[in-house]
Amino acid sequence: MYYQIWNFFLKEDKYIYWKEKIKVKKNFDKVTWQKNIDFLSLVEQTFQLKSQLAETDSLEPFLKLARENGYNLTAEELGWFLVTRRQIWDLFDFAQKTPSLKEELLIAKEPQQFIDIAAENGYYFSVDELAWLLIDIKSSSNLVSINNSVGEILTVSSYGRIETGYWIWLAEHWGIVPPFCHRDKPSTFLCQNLNNPFLPDRCFLPKSYFNQRLMAIHN
Repeated sequence: MYYQIWNFFLKEDKYIYWKEKIKVKKNFDKVTWQKNIDFLSLVEQTFQLKSQLAETDSLEPFLKLARENGYNLTAEELGWFLVTRRQIWDLFDFAQKTPSLKEELLIAKEPQQFIDIAAENGYYFSVDELAWLLIDIKSSSNLVSINNSVGEILTVSSYGRIETGYWIWLAEHWGIVPPFCHRDKPSTFLCQNLNNPFLPDRCFLPKSYFNQRLMAIHN
């Protein structure tokens, strides 16, 4: 299945094609982003579906299987999600290897300045897309933390040793990533504004928080 995703969207020629396509036409929202996440999560949990997808030799049968399993995804929606995520990860990776770029990004005063710097280096995504990915990372139960002697988290990474803590802190400072985030919406809320993840009744401690605290205590 991973070969199919690479072959349809992420190998060099396809990546360039989809990168240009979504740069021109990009009008997807958080619902579409989450739909892609949910579909790929289902694939990971369903061996038969994963095997069936791995047997597809073109994009249309791949999308047909997605529809048959309740996810009406278009090629543009899936391509947008995969290529946008890769662009953000590629930027993080490049910044980690390029101190001058990393410093320039970290002193960005506002999210749009960060996005503009990314675009100047050939990486195209929006403020919302950056926030969605960082929220996904922070909400994950698979984070790895490195703590110093006073318990501060220096690095949060389980993605090919790419540091993400810096970017999460920066996004929190800007106010585009809440301190703690729901991965699943609770069935009831204390407030009427269901789209504001910063409100107290929308918050919880991710599983990774307890690992971080335990590491800090032992240190």
